[in-house]
Amino acid sequence: MSLFRRSAFHTPKKPQPRKADSLPSLVHLDESIYSVRDLKLDGGPIVMRLGEHELSFEEGQWTATGSQRAAGSSQEHNRLKKESLALQEENNLLKYKVELLLDMLAASNADCVALQKEIDAIKKAQIPSKRDDDGIT
Repeated sequence: MSLFRRSAFHTPKKPQPRKADSLPSLVHLDESIYSVRDLKLDGGPIVMRLGEHELSFEEGQWTATGSQRAAGSSQEHNRLKKESLALQEENNLLKYKVELLLDMLAASNADCVALQKEIDAIKKAQIPSKRDDDGIT
């Protein structure tokens, strides 16, 4: 009995041929839904409309275009962004100050504990000496 007989190997079934419907969906686009102009990349700025606002993507950033109202909201956005950065910097400074005060408090507390131990040691040292002065041994 040979191990290399042809009947010993299992041959997998061949896959069924693909149907014509499995072609990419871009081939079957309906012209009434998508226009060719929407699908082309002509190298110009990308424009997006959200309600009455219109944004364009130029030089790596989204900028408001169109109405003056949209331009005003862009200015408002920039102002709010600057204010947010200033508040974040102030918040970081306040966090640093709190950490510094907590470190100072911990050091002060450690000094107080050390002084209290020193006072207790001095009091213990003075108590036996008073008894010796009174004649009590």
